[in-house]
Amino acid sequence: MGNVNLFHYATSELSQDAFICWLLAHGMEEHQAEEPLLYRCAMDFLHQVPGLGHATKVDDIRKQYKNIDALVIVDDIHVIIEDKTYTKLHGNQIDKYTKTLVKEGVPKDKIRTVFYKIIEQSKKEHVDCEFTRPRILCLLRKYKSCNNAIFTSYLDHLEELEARTQAYHQKTIDKWDGDAVRGFFADLQARKKKEYGIVGWGYVPNPAGGFMGMWFHWLTDEKVLRAMGIYEYIESIYLQFEHSFYRIPREENYILAVKVEAEDAHKKEASKIRRDLYEAFKEEIPAFKKKDFRAGKYMTVGYVLYDEKNYGEKVEMLQKALERIVQKWSDHRPSHTRTNQDRETCLFIRDIGSRGGIYK
Repeated sequence: MGNVNLFHYATSELSQDAFICWLLAHGMEEHQAEEPLLYRCAMDFLHQVPGLGHATKVDDIRKQYKNIDALVIVDDIHVIIEDKTYTKLHGNQIDKYTKTLVKEGVPKDKIRTVFYKIIEQSKKEHVDCEFTRPRILCLLRKYKSCNNAIFTSYLDHLEELEARTQAYHQKTIDKWDGDAVRGFFADLQARKKKEYGIVGWGYVPNPAGGFMGMWFHWLTDEKVLRAMGIYEYIESIYLQFEHSFYRIPREENYILAVKVEAEDAHKKEASKIRRDLYEAFKEEIPAFKKKDFRAGKYMTVGYVLYDEKNYGEKVEMLQKALERIVQKWSDHRPSHTRTNQDRETCLFIRDIGSRGGIYK
């Protein structure tokens, strides 16, 4: 067990606000000589913000000014810093803060926006400068010879978080914690975003305790859904990784599910289609399992189990099974219910299916 670390207990975003303000305060003239390495680190931080590459000092720091986590003023540039730990930006926070400063007379071209985030998330924010944990670590490691206890404790805290996030490389899936799952999903998104058609990932709350999920490989093409005879009831079919920590038996915590998104006005009919899809997948994949069937907006057709070694094989297996089902349902739909456009679509599906899939 490591040494006692302040940041094991000071885990809130307010604590992180305080660290950022504390670090940048070493750039103020009256504090520059106190810790020369921390002054250099503070300037290094600011130099990464567009327009501040030659900054030599910090003029003012305002914590929680107009709800802004940290407002840092360098010459005539106002830097909005919004920091997050395990939460996300919401409600157009940074846009609102920018408008607030503009109303107070700060020219918009004199405002810079910074997002400071120590854990992975699925989407980038629209800001001038984004500090992710790897970027923050790259910055702080350059000054690790600093003997300041606060600085060292914060750096150690981020190093520990980095190690937990990268643990999916060494540990089996049953040993992953939430940070390791985020690391796995972030890595998968970086490597397979286009190939898998990854839309996003994150925490999904539910009464059973929630799970970490990734949703991808969406079938939304109107032509294809019409040819299958389900367009009026189903908006989309997609795949979803689910990693839970609460299900019994334990192996059911790691599933790759087939999902359907129902039209709001036709959830009952969509539920029937979901049952038919389950039978179709079960015929293709004997190991395909089902949950209790309940009507809703987003419904699970069924799932297969996966682990850290075979997830790629399982994704490919479901993708190919879905393509075969699309082909069968399009071919076997009663001919009297088809329009000429539907017949053309069936030919379209056969053609692209033979060339590698309906999603390419």
